[in-house]
Amino acid sequence: MPRILVFGATGYLGSKITGLLVQSGQHEVYGIARSNEKALDLARNEIKPVVCQDPANDPEPYLTTICTRSIDIVVDVSGANQESFGLLKTLKQVGQERLDLYQSCGVRGPKLGFIYCSGTWVHGSSNERVTDLDLVGSGAATPPEELVAWRVGLEHAVLNSNDSLDVMIIRPALIYGRASTIWSSFITPILDAAKNRDHSPIDIPLDQNSRPGLIHVDDAATAFQKGVEKLPLIAGAGVYPVFDLVTSQEGMREIFDSLAVAWGYEGALKLVGYGENLFAKAMSATFRGSSARAQLLLDWQPRRLRGFVKDMDIYAAAFAAHSS
Repeated sequence: MPRILVFGATGYLGSKITGLLVQSGQHEVYGIARSNEKALDLARNEIKPVVCQDPANDPEPYLTTICTRSIDIVVDVSGANQESFGLLKTLKQVGQERLDLYQSCGVRGPKLGFIYCSGTWVHGSSNERVTDLDLVGSGAATPPEELVAWRVGLEHAVLNSNDSLDVMIIRPALIYGRASTIWSSFITPILDAAKNRDHSPIDIPLDQNSRPGLIHVDDAATAFQKGVEKLPLIAGAGVYPVFDLVTSQEGMREIFDSLAVAWGYEGALKLVGYGENLFAKAMSATFRGSSARAQLLLDWQPRRLRGFVKDMDIYAAAFAAHSS
């Protein structure tokens, strides 16, 4: 039974991934928890908690788990910056030590696996079609979104670690569904106004002409499950291990108009542009991508194909319930 350690296990996407891995019955799942309370939450869901309050500066708890529990694959969906660089450095060292141990016994052993969650914002914003085989960063047709420009360097470092690790990079588009966490700061004012029957105008700092790529959180999670299952095969076949995840492309104006209708907000909803807000600029990125390689090579089959707007009544109600 493969042993999987997930960073970000208690988060929006990570909790879905760990749940799927446990439900499959094929994995022994460990999760990083930054508090004892979070550790209890993991344990209640049959995930073995690893309490590590400060992974960047005190990696000993997770390092001990990787070594003593013989973790096979580490999945990083923590969304961290410097912590992810430090994690990769540590994993490379552990991976090489593991290979050296096998070699000293005259055996060519398996590599430690590492799956990193990036995102399609590394492609920047463009109406042109792009794929996960396209270059990102320096030399690309469009620069990455400033907010996540650092991820390009981390992606390159991950890919260049394949001498000691089996690696994969999975890039979800803008995630929606259930708690719709990443949308919260933009859509909560509409919900609050609707609850209070306040029809005063609301300014949203997003580009009304943007057409972001989207994916439901459940589909993103199943892709990571497939990544875990297919990682040794993908690495062994020499396949370029980078996969974009997107199931629809929808207009930002339509998304917010449908939210207003679902909640009964009747005021003037203005998408006024992102200004100097780098997060809002990234949220406004237009992405015309494809998940064809993920479907073909990972045997990933997304289910939520109707998109965000068509079932907005469901998603708006779910967000409202999570916010109550």
